[in-house]
Amino acid sequence: MERRRQSVVYSPGGCGCGLLLLPVIAVSIGVMFALAGLAAAALVLLIVAIGVTIWLCRNREQRRADGNTNVGWVFFLIIAYLLSVSYLVFFVLLMISAFTGESVTVG
Repeated sequence: MERRRQSVVYSPGGCGCGLLLLPVIAVSIGVMFALAGLAAAALVLLIVAIGVTIWLCRNREQRRADGNTNVGWVFFLIIAYLLSVSYLVFFVLLMISAFTGESVTVG
């Protein structure tokens, strides 16, 4: 009796599941880079806000003598600190959750 050799097609994952997941993996990598970019922007915004705070404290007397107010700068600093710190906390909690596999909740 003669045995016929069957041709077997192998694919990643054995059933083509790997190929089906490629778009999902590509989107998740894109989302990861977007979130990392936002975290970098939030870090830059925090550094700028700290720099503006130091500049305002050092030039306080000069600005008072010139009659300038700090209302616009204070408004900018409140928004900058709220945006940057809140997103950086979110990003750190997201990274903890991603690397530990545990859900991180605050409160």
